[in-house]
Amino acid sequence: MLDLPNLVHFLAVAQHQNLALAADALNLTPSAVSKSLKRLEAELRTQLFDREGRALKLNEQGRRLVERAMPLVAAAEQVRADFAGERHSVKCRIAGPDLLQVGWAQSLADTVTARYPQASFVLAHSGDDAALAAVLSGECDVGLVSMSQGRSLDARLAAVGLGSTEFRVAAGASHPLAQAARSAGAKRATPPAVPIADLLQHDFVAPRTPPFASLNNQSATDGWRDDVFARKIRYRTDNLVLVQQLLSQGRALAYLPDYAITAWQLRTVPVTGCRYRCVQDVAMVYRPSLGLGWVAFLADALRKTGH
Repeated sequence: MLDLPNLVHFLAVAQHQNLALAADALNLTPSAVSKSLKRLEAELRTQLFDREGRALKLNEQGRRLVERAMPLVAAAEQVRADFAGERHSVKCRIAGPDLLQVGWAQSLADTVTARYPQASFVLAHSGDDAALAAVLSGECDVGLVSMSQGRSLDARLAAVGLGSTEFRVAAGASHPLAQAARSAGAKRATPPAVPIADLLQHDFVAPRTPPFASLNNQSATDGWRDDVFARKIRYRTDNLVLVQQLLSQGRALAYLPDYAITAWQLRTVPVTGCRYRCVQDVAMVYRPSLGLGWVAFLADALRKTGH
């Protein structure tokens, strides 16, 4: 009978491709993990890695074992969860772009915590494609991804729609456009819209790389139509902390998902003369064959609430 800890150690090495990193993740010594691998290879009577000095690279047999070992380890984890109930301290790994984490990671965590109060969460920053790869490999349990433009998924994955978001022009409270809108709004039911020509006189901050895979082929990294309405992009950064700082200081405008504007307590700047919209659908993606109970619980809960 295969020893379960050996499989757990094998999957850690397969993920990290490095004994020291795998040992650190497992809170073991590299020597202990190395011995565990040797026992597993001896039991299976095959090598699972090609060894080049200290480097370990999965070979064909190793890749076959990864596909078979992940469901076995997940099933064992589920047995522990079933018997421990609320005392079970699940570790939930969620991968996805920072902008999607801002909108949905906390709500996913709240749903899981309601069932597993001892749950902890690792929020891993990655692009859409990297998040899908991490879920497929078992490196992460669920991924947050954009699903616009008819995106197709690997047959081993399943998705639950979380909703959609529309990008809008955002400003901090100290920005001149926000202040003007607030002054005018005191006399009107809604703040007046800004003509597109006036908007383009102000500085913007934009990401260096598209936050979602569906924006890769757009004219701008954030979904704005710069090919039609060219902006003055004063700052480029993928660091959301810097984006928030530039906005809060009134130094720039940004084109952001509506939920981010709400979460960061920014002001939406209505615009006239621009007929283009950027709307993104968002989904949680997971691998059903791994059978982790909390993931299945989360997917069912999201479906029941209409996501």
